[in-house]
Amino acid sequence: MNSTPADEHKFLELVNENRNRILRVCRVYAWNSADQDDLYQEILSQIWRGLPGLKEKQFANTWLYRVAINTAISFVRKRASHADRVVHFEPGDLTRTIESRQTTEENTDDRIARLYTAIYQLDPLEKALVTLFLEDFTYEQIAEATASMPITLASCCIAQRRNFPV
Repeated sequence: MNSTPADEHKFLELVNENRNRILRVCRVYAWNSADQDDLYQEILSQIWRGLPGLKEKQFANTWLYRVAINTAISFVRKRASHADRVVHFEPGDLTRTIESRQTTEENTDDRIARLYTAIYQLDPLEKALVTLFLEDFTYEQIAEATASMPITLASCCIAQRRNFPV
């Protein structure tokens, strides 16, 4: 793809505005730092490839989430197909792993670790829904990002909220 300085600026602006969101998606779908780094790079690659198709800037955040989540789901499927690369954790091990990777600020609050543990146990679509919900996306925006119906999403988010220990 031939890129222009305007393309690069648009890409960097979008990624910089959404860096923390992308990192949270990586953290939800990949548990070790190497896989999180790989997933982050793959998401950036997919954003770069798809950016020419983004016509309206007002939909950029929703579009970016759709790209990030679809890339993450594909990443998980690819990793799961390689049985020798799958690592099985017990819930206690997950909590310790998550806590050891928390930033200093998050390390002071074990609710964050419990939240990530709970999210990890969801199926890929539920992970996407909860992640978007926690980012304060509206049901309509979540529906657009996941190609779901808003009323179904509202019910799912309410049901999932009851399942979280936080």
